[in-house]
Amino acid sequence: MKLEKHKNLSEESKFFWIEIERGTLKFDQVEHEVGAIRELTQEDMIDFFNKYIKVGAPRRKKLSIQVYGKLHSSEYEAAKQKENSCGSKCIDDVFSFRRSQPLYGSLKGALGV
Repeated sequence: MKLEKHKNLSEESKFFWIEIERGTLKFDQVEHEVGAIRELTQEDMIDFFNKYIKVGAPRRKKLSIQVYGKLHSSEYEAAKQKENSCGSKCIDDVFSFRRSQPLYGSLKGALGV
């Protein structure tokens, strides 16, 4: 799918304008990604799965979003109690949580990346 050619001039120009607007100017990014994917082996994929996705994996991360209405406060409290017993964390203040996370540098204009 990544190697699929643009169907028409409009689609091709849209692709180039997106790169220009982002400021990345990596018009050959798709070829780089396809090359990297082709170098992956089945063993690489299995190792990645075992390290990051498999239940009980050492570096597994999981995000579960649950929204409770005002009429379901008892269910919310029960979920908070359950969270403490299984090692999960409850985030009540999303903005404080986001501010506490590290920031990553922008790739904007990074032609060598």
